[in-house]
Amino acid sequence: RQEKKEKEISRRSRLYGLAPMAEMIKRGWINDAESLDQLEAEVCDFYGISSPEETPKPTANFRHAQQRGPEVNAQIVWIKRVEYLAKAQDAGRFDRARLRKALPDILACAAQAEDVARVPSILLSLGVRFIIVPHLPKTYIDGAALSFDGRPIIALSLRYDRIDTFWFTLMHELAHIVMGHREAHLDNFDDSDTETDAAEVEANQVAYNWLIEPEALKSFVKETRPFFSRSKIERFAQSQGRHPGIALGRLQYEKIVEYKHLRSLLVKVSPFLGDWIDVPTPQRVHAG
Repeated sequence: RQEKKEKEISRRSRLYGLAPMAEMIKRGWINDAESLDQLEAEVCDFYGISSPEETPKPTANFRHAQQRGPEVNAQIVWIKRVEYLAKAQDAGRFDRARLRKALPDILACAAQAEDVARVPSILLSLGVRFIIVPHLPKTYIDGAALSFDGRPIIALSLRYDRIDTFWFTLMHELAHIVMGHREAHLDNFDDSDTETDAAEVEANQVAYNWLIEPEALKSFVKETRPFFSRSKIERFAQSQGRHPGIALGRLQYEKIVEYKHLRSLLVKVSPFLGDWIDVPTPQRVHAG
């Protein structure tokens, strides 16, 4: 009996080391099975593996802040959930040139907070699946550019539910796709100023330039420094066709404006994306 008990403890320990079980059960991604055999089957089914002894493989390059290491298995779980949801989305034909040509239409949604609601449908019409899976603890994921059945996926976590973060993350992932970066990318922007990967550096710069014209920003900063009032930021943002929170976020990232300044401009986007956010469900979900 003792040997059997120790074996069961070892199996359970292995299982809980393989995945964030409590969070997966809470979100309804797996059932809270009573027997260990059932629980192992649930996890294997989710991962798409044949045995809990098998180690799930990541399908994306992980970019994360250097000061803290994410839990890779939790990141893989997040990706698996994204891939499962992507299967249910009916996206149009994907053509990279057509996506590039449609960028002005996508960016036109960046003027008003409520217009983010139009973004998912535009992307789907262009063959780009759009998924929001809320942030899993200790994954530190902001967004990802993945692929399924030959068509791209943009996945967001809304870890920071703010209009500036939403638009930068979206455009960064779009940059990966438009620039033809081959690998899948899983992004965390907490430590992006130390980024050395060429694809990430390029995606950062392209996203910055798409959102705010570089020379216009340079002129605005030169003319306005050191007093960046709300009205001045709003006028500049309007001239760029952008929500003022996007302009403020860029100024704060560049350390031109303090992070505590004008926080009310950094409005949430989740109220406009409710139909696209993966919410907990008590029903059985297969993601493998």
